[in-house]
Amino acid sequence: MACNNWEKLCKTQRDYPKLKFAISFVDKATKKKNNNPFLTAWKADLSLRQSQEPDAVVTQVREAWQQPGSTDTRLLSYLYKTLAEATRRKRDDAVNIGSVGDENFKVWQNAAKALSRKEDRLELWSALGRVALREDCWEDFRKAVGQYNKEIKDNTGEKRHAHYTQVLATQLAAEQQQKFQDGDQKSQIQFDLARRLMKQAYEASPDDLIAIKDIRGLRFMAEVFARQDKCNELMELWRNPPAGLQGLMKTHRDDLMSLKTNILKRQGNWLLLEAHCRACIDEMISQMALDQESKCLSEFCAWRNNMWTCLLEAVRVNHSIADGNVIVSDIMNRAFGTELRTQARAVRLTYMSLRKFIGVPMLSDCKAYWEQHSILISCFTDLRPFVQDLEVECQREFRRFIDEYTSTAVVKSDSDQLEDAIHEWRIAYRNVLKFGYFLVLALAPEKQKMSAKEASLEDVLTQAMTPCRSKSIEPSEGIIGIYTLLRMHHNVVCQDESRPLVETTRNSRMLLQATMLARHLVAWDKEHQNRPLALLAARLHLNLGLGKCAFQLYSYVKCKEMLVHTLSPYVLSRISLTHPFGAQGYQGFSAEEELAKVISTMERMEHKIEDNIYDDMHSFPWDQAVSLLENKRRFKSSLTKHMCITERRRIARLKGELIDQLPTIDYKYFANITDNVDQNVFPNYESHESAGPLPYIMPNMYPNVKWMIESHAAWDVSSRVLYREGTESKHFNAWKHRADMAVDRTQDSEANITPAESEMHNAMWPNITGFVEIMDQEADPQDMLPTVLKAIPQELRDMSLAMEKLRMPSSTALKTEDEPTMFHENMLISCYTKLEVLRALNKIVEHLREKVVNAKSSHYLKAKLPKNWVNDLASETQTCFDAVRSVASSYIKLIEEKGVVAIKAQVRWGKTGDALREFLKDADVAFYAQEYVDSAIQSWKGVLQVKLK
Repeated sequence: MACNNWEKLCKTQRDYPKLKFAISFVDKATKKKNNNPFLTAWKADLSLRQSQEPDAVVTQVREAWQQPGSTDTRLLSYLYKTLAEATRRKRDDAVNIGSVGDENFKVWQNAAKALSRKEDRLELWSALGRVALREDCWEDFRKAVGQYNKEIKDNTGEKRHAHYTQVLATQLAAEQQQKFQDGDQKSQIQFDLARRLMKQAYEASPDDLIAIKDIRGLRFMAEVFARQDKCNELMELWRNPPAGLQGLMKTHRDDLMSLKTNILKRQGNWLLLEAHCRACIDEMISQMALDQESKCLSEFCAWRNNMWTCLLEAVRVNHSIADGNVIVSDIMNRAFGTELRTQARAVRLTYMSLRKFIGVPMLSDCKAYWEQHSILISCFTDLRPFVQDLEVECQREFRRFIDEYTSTAVVKSDSDQLEDAIHEWRIAYRNVLKFGYFLVLALAPEKQKMSAKEASLEDVLTQAMTPCRSKSIEPSEGIIGIYTLLRMHHNVVCQDESRPLVETTRNSRMLLQATMLARHLVAWDKEHQNRPLALLAARLHLNLGLGKCAFQLYSYVKCKEMLVHTLSPYVLSRISLTHPFGAQGYQGFSAEEELAKVISTMERMEHKIEDNIYDDMHSFPWDQAVSLLENKRRFKSSLTKHMCITERRRIARLKGELIDQLPTIDYKYFANITDNVDQNVFPNYESHESAGPLPYIMPNMYPNVKWMIESHAAWDVSSRVLYREGTESKHFNAWKHRADMAVDRTQDSEANITPAESEMHNAMWPNITGFVEIMDQEADPQDMLPTVLKAIPQELRDMSLAMEKLRMPSSTALKTEDEPTMFHENMLISCYTKLEVLRALNKIVEHLREKVVNAKSSHYLKAKLPKNWVNDLASETQTCFDAVRSVASSYIKLIEEKGVVAIKAQVRWGKTGDALREFLKDADVAFYAQEYVDSAIQSWKGVLQVKLK
């Protein structure tokens, strides 16, 4: 195929998707015809994929520019994309490049001159804008907008749109320029230009085409000024609007009030924020003085609540405590009077916030609020910030009060309103439960005896399960029961960190109880509408290593595509180390399919957003572009996406599968990686100052940015070499440095790493990575080899001995309820992390036998390796591999023999088991026990599916 136009090039690329065959085709084709710009462009792209030197790629792009027929806008865009990536790699310290250079722009200008039709020239500059935007090259985008505007100077219909697009392009180019070394002066010129263009539109007469004519224009103006931290200038301009805008600003007065509040808070302009909030509140107070029957106070508290919170925040920053109290007291007295004359929820909450700020004791206010609003679902959330700051004795008094008040609420009701009263009482009872759980944690001193803590939590569990007797338990009541059991499990069992990793807990029976309670609550939710509950249940089953059950429950977690990247890490984190082989049969699952689904969904969302941002210059959404770009970057640089890509590649390595077609982590976006996981998805009934329920819902927290960086440095780069996955690691050190700096800015002090991962990271992987580096470079500049040659066999022997000790005996002579943990996520992680290491060591053996031991050519290591070292390493690796398999087999046998009986006994164990008895019937427990045994056996059999070679 000649590949002499764009369509033929695309078809040929589809015919040769694999790199090796594509290179062969291009080499043959260019020998026949060496002046084809389409083939030359493809060759440059393939050079990038081979990680060739960026200078060579740039040279190939220049060759394509000079060849006949290179004016096709699609080809120019393809070359631009290739050049942008080569420029990034050439300047490896710069992820953001701003522009690919003047030489490229001249090529586009020459292509435009060759076009006789104005429409074609407009399309060409639109194409440059499109590819520059997609490559985040805002200086080139700004130039494209400028050229486009020159072409449409006589077109009055597009003048306004072009003007605002130019403002945005100039603003974003300046922001990017500011990040470059010595870019301050140029960026300041562009910032000034963007503001000047915006003021030109603001001050223009109404009949001027570029004049601001709607609220969109005002919002856009606020965004531009706020991004430059020029709020003072903006406020001055808006304080004295031109005559043509006075009517518009009056119509949208409320919108502008909120807009000012939000941008001033976002910019941290506390002095202006305080002045703005006080002016708005004073205006509301003046309206009240004119009309005593006015509802403006209740409306202001309900719809402008952020005005009050921003006022308090600004006063706290701007003034001393004494001066701040005087200011807030004055405002409170003028707005609310000497005493509150209404019981409206919004008004009372605002009043309480002001009183709390000036240090008034809040117990009486909390009681009064409870009397009026305890029947509201929001009551707990409303009162929590006030109750958590009460003195300890006041907290106890509040607990006694709400117990007594709620217990007599139904008795006081009229008989003809009894049904409504019972419904309201149930809501109030749930609020009592939430405060009961909250205050047990708040009132428990750090040094309180474990038995006292257990007793208090057992009381909360009993209260939470009480409604079961009426067969009408609500999810919030059940979740409190789950949280209580998880807390007890966390406090009583998980504190013993001295035990071996596989034997993480003496017994996970309270975790088992919490998990089965969650399973049954989901079963009760016939419509599967409670997303947090289903996700919680799935996560708890994963904690126990019950993958098949977990993914059955995860299928009930209904969420839109936009939310996939915020929720999926709770289930897919470390799936390569727990369930890489999924589960077969009815209600089975595939880990790879689940990961691929998330990756493809995120890429699809990114492309959708990209399409919404830019189709052509004429339809560019200048007023929405900033938020759309932020969403696009969140998907492209998402921690979730990087995590899923990592997991897919780890699974492929464990399975021994080729991964040529799997996505790779793009180093360009690693330094700007963003954590978009929703950490508030699970209801939180604890203090705002605590970490919430996540630490005991997910003890092995999902990987954070620091984990990604450290893990890739520890094992991924060496694995790519050992598994011959290409030369992507060439740029690793540079982008690792940038990513480290980004993590320092986010103050992520520690990586979310499991004990098993930590053990391998500290022991085996540094030695493997060091050895791979020596083997790959055929040099040992740091003189690491003697240490590594000694350490690897010793670590292997220690690992084998540790695994042999963890092999379960056929009988334990323990009571059924005291049987040790038979299945747990930590056990699986411990096994798979070792299997990863063992497969990597086997790859080292293969490489050494191929390149060193059996090679005719002289290799650096040939004279350095001790005699039989390679064979001994292979033998030790096989011994350790057999030990891991032996542990898995022993657990499978134990579960088959005792699993169902042990689960039944442990779910019924102790006071906590008694509390669950009314809700979890014997038949339910028996059914779930069998389900758990089947799932656990499948999980352990996954360990046996890993092959060493």
